[in-house]
Amino acid sequence: MDNKELVAIIILNYNKKDDIIECLESIFKMDYKYFEVIVVDNGSHDGSVDAIKNKYPDVHLIESIKNLGASGGRNLGIKYANEKFNYKFILFLDNDITIMRNTLSEMVNSFNLKENIGIVTPKCYQMNLPGTIVYAGGMSVNFFTGNITNIGGGKKDEGQFDQSKFIFACGGLCLVSKNVMDKIEKFDETFNPYGWEDVDLSIRARKFGFKIFYNSRAVVYHKGGKKGRGTISEYEFSKVKNYFYLIRKHANIFQLFTIGFFLPFRGLVIIIKELFAGDVKTLFAQFRGILSLFK
Repeated sequence: MDNKELVAIIILNYNKKDDIIECLESIFKMDYKYFEVIVVDNGSHDGSVDAIKNKYPDVHLIESIKNLGASGGRNLGIKYANEKFNYKFILFLDNDITIMRNTLSEMVNSFNLKENIGIVTPKCYQMNLPGTIVYAGGMSVNFFTGNITNIGGGKKDEGQFDQSKFIFACGGLCLVSKNVMDKIEKFDETFNPYGWEDVDLSIRARKFGFKIFYNSRAVVYHKGGKKGRGTISEYEFSKVKNYFYLIRKHANIFQLFTIGFFLPFRGLVIIIKELFAGDVKTLFAQFRGILSLFK
């Protein structure tokens, strides 16, 4: 295999046997053929490992005896890729993603547009809601208000997201150049088990002078849902805890001051929303996430 444009594809899996098989099926149908697939199984007990071994024996399967979280699992995959392959790019892929035939080709070709492009992200649709965006242009981060949103999230695609452009931060699926990985080395495992590690990766890459590019012609479909991430309470706790860690890690003193001003208002909105929904468990988990900052 010609290693000049070799892509190491790293996929995490935890108890999503059907999803990971569907994901792998879409990968092996791609028109881009210069890749190696690394699946890091985070201690699944649903038959995922046997299913992968039986159907895709050429996949590089790393079996962890415990759940290492998103950052920890990806770092294990990165270590394996560094030891085994002379790759040019790493594609970080969720296991409930279906990737279109030309998507990886489009993403790789994006790096030819400008010398300092370090990360490329695609347009992501919700699989079960035709034409509905998960993100189209990655993530928007406002360090003055503390607001982080998926660009286009939940909106119907009527052509308004068809312009490829440079963006602030990638979403969960991104193609990262080896040049970026040589600088940042790995994911910050403080973000374990999951939540905002992809945004942190983007910000760190930007600090080294790399640009992040959204290619609207590269398309994926995301099944979504929290299955395989633990309970909803655990998920909400982790997201809130890691949100505050992200802000504290990257915001400057003035931004921390303005965020402190806006947060009570945002918190009040969340409290009212969850109380009306009757979701006390989620609200309690979010409060635990906040309190974890003081430990």
